[in-house]
Amino acid sequence: MTLGLIATLGLLWTAQEPPPAEPATGTSSAAADLLPPLDPLGLEDPSLLRADLSTSSTTSYDLGGATISGRRRKRALPASQFVVDAQDFAGVPRRDASSQLMLAPGVLTTNAGGEGHAHETFLRGFQAGTGQDIEFLVDGVPLNEVSNAHNHGYADIFFIPPEVVQQVSVTNGVFEPEQGDFAFAGTAEYRLGVPERGSRVSFLQGSFSTSRLVGIVAPHDLPDQTFAAFELYRTNGFGTNRSAQRGLALGRFGQDDGTDALRWSLSLYGYGARWDQAGVVRQDDFERGDIGFFDTYDPNQGGESKRLLTAFDAAVGPTDAELSANVFLQLRDMRIRENFTGFLQDPRGDGAEQRYDAITMGSRGKYELATTAFGQTQELALGWALRYDRGKTQQFRLRDTTAIPYDVVFDRGIDVVNVAGWARTQLRPVDWLAIRGGLRLDTFSFAVVDFDQPTADTEGPRVDNQSTQAFGFALSPRVTLELRPFANASLLFSYGQGTRSSDATALSDNETAPFAVAREVEVGATYRLGSRADGAELQLQAAYVFAAIDQDLVFEPAAGRNILVGPSTRNALLFAARGHLGGWLDALLNVGWTDATLDDTGERLPYIPELVGRADLIAHGALFDWQLGGQPVTGEVGVGFTFVPGRPLPNQLQGDAFYLLDASAEVRLWNFAVGIVGRNLLDLRYRQSEFNYTSNFRGPNLPAPRTPQRHFVAGEPLFLGGTLTVFLEDLFADL
Repeated sequence: MTLGLIATLGLLWTAQEPPPAEPATGTSSAAADLLPPLDPLGLEDPSLLRADLSTSSTTSYDLGGATISGRRRKRALPASQFVVDAQDFAGVPRRDASSQLMLAPGVLTTNAGGEGHAHETFLRGFQAGTGQDIEFLVDGVPLNEVSNAHNHGYADIFFIPPEVVQQVSVTNGVFEPEQGDFAFAGTAEYRLGVPERGSRVSFLQGSFSTSRLVGIVAPHDLPDQTFAAFELYRTNGFGTNRSAQRGLALGRFGQDDGTDALRWSLSLYGYGARWDQAGVVRQDDFERGDIGFFDTYDPNQGGESKRLLTAFDAAVGPTDAELSANVFLQLRDMRIRENFTGFLQDPRGDGAEQRYDAITMGSRGKYELATTAFGQTQELALGWALRYDRGKTQQFRLRDTTAIPYDVVFDRGIDVVNVAGWARTQLRPVDWLAIRGGLRLDTFSFAVVDFDQPTADTEGPRVDNQSTQAFGFALSPRVTLELRPFANASLLFSYGQGTRSSDATALSDNETAPFAVAREVEVGATYRLGSRADGAELQLQAAYVFAAIDQDLVFEPAAGRNILVGPSTRNALLFAARGHLGGWLDALLNVGWTDATLDDTGERLPYIPELVGRADLIAHGALFDWQLGGQPVTGEVGVGFTFVPGRPLPNQLQGDAFYLLDASAEVRLWNFAVGIVGRNLLDLRYRQSEFNYTSNFRGPNLPAPRTPQRHFVAGEPLFLGGTLTVFLEDLFADL
């Protein structure tokens, strides 16, 4: 069917020349040019105007005195793609960029591994762990790490400060040909930019000796996507063995003259972190008083992380014949120490050290065409993705107390090449109907060297390493049907097939590399009432998603990573309501319900929340008629609330529910802003992660318990902090 659509559209091109593009006035960023429109409702988005230009209808945008005219495309995007301008809710307290993913329904992020360890992300029934089931992107650059010792697909986003995240896009499901490896449950993309221009420095001092310094440089005469930022952070943590330190710097510079000529941007990221990890606490030990709620069994747990990343983006041509691409290069180093089982497996200690050292390079791009037929815009896009990873992945067992390695679990060198091509077309025979579909072909070539081989076997001496090679490919069809029964409303039906590549270290020589396959179906609706121009707007999105997985993964504490558990099925309902009132109030309500079960037993998949509810509310504006230094005094209040009922655990147990209330308030006085931040204002003692398995933390010389017990990782108690922001450019201009 999809090939037929592409062929039909190709005939349309030969029959009709595309009309000339009407250039938009004003400035747009090259980074925005390279990305597809995000708005599932087909609403005008001035920040991504160039990406939305086409031969559809002409619309004028009033941007505070500057009027921009352009044409927007009507894209039949999946109903379960949720896009939020993160800056609209910047005043709601968030510890890091990962928590911004909870602006989409059905998403829960936790962190049992310390401030530096990648977050565990739960997405509409998938325990995506630290990344194996979600494709993570930052401005089109993939972040998932292949064959990472800690987890295949590991994605650490601590190098992104939330202040520079302009938009968050979460796609539940695999319905777009652009979605690549690890987009099993979906895709999460961060788009960076600083719409509030000017240079400023912000400082936070809070509970647990926490301090954070952030600086941003965003010149007024340059677009949102040109900026530089840095962050310095340190904390003693809210309990034993939870201290953390990190430093980062990033910047982007681009050039775009607003024409069809070459537009480009260059991005640089640097990051380093060191953190401690408390690990798990046994519930029975806590109830007996043998260990405190925020204590640790093993003080050697923690980690280190380093990253150097650069990316170059470019686009050329009009919006109806545009070629865009990026290239990226990353150097990555990571070490994590954890202990989930104490002395269960070895009297010397079950501590594990996992190391990952790799270089990644690649490119992603596309060529997009648009023309008019039947009075409607028809589209065709061809794209590619190239990626090469080379590095070492290792895991060792550690002695108790000294943390000296005593055994090699694995020690392997990896070379992985991923080459992908895709085609996508959208046909709109009439205004109220669109058919959007495509195919994606992924190929993987694996080469692995095992450095932990014996120096002799039954036939005599041998070298201590051995090579393994494998190759595999996967073809993934995806299609979306959109109906527009009346203005500002859409009904959408989508089908997609996604694949997850194999961990290179699990392959045998000359094997046809297997892929886990997810087949997903979605039915959804979107609706908009009112508009921001009229002072009030309400956007509603709802979707039902069904997913069948042939090879699923579940976290296994004894291994310290995910293991295969067989086929599974998921049903999910997602709902989002986004409201805007009078330029002073923004509200967001998200609800996600999931039923995830193993096909072989019918049991619920452990650790996955069945319900996630989240509400964000922010109000801002002038405070009465007060002025200071000739400038009005303004204020902002943000509130966030999260509710998660008890999550299923192994052996048919149920975890504890938790509900978290966060709030902040800030007042701007002349060129300074002072504020307060509070997280977990109810001071709930909650378990952010819970498990059920067998362990032995009694000691190496005592008998190990034989029955599984509940274990937990404590969540952060009440946090209070004060903030001070200095707007440097404005201050100097007023002196």
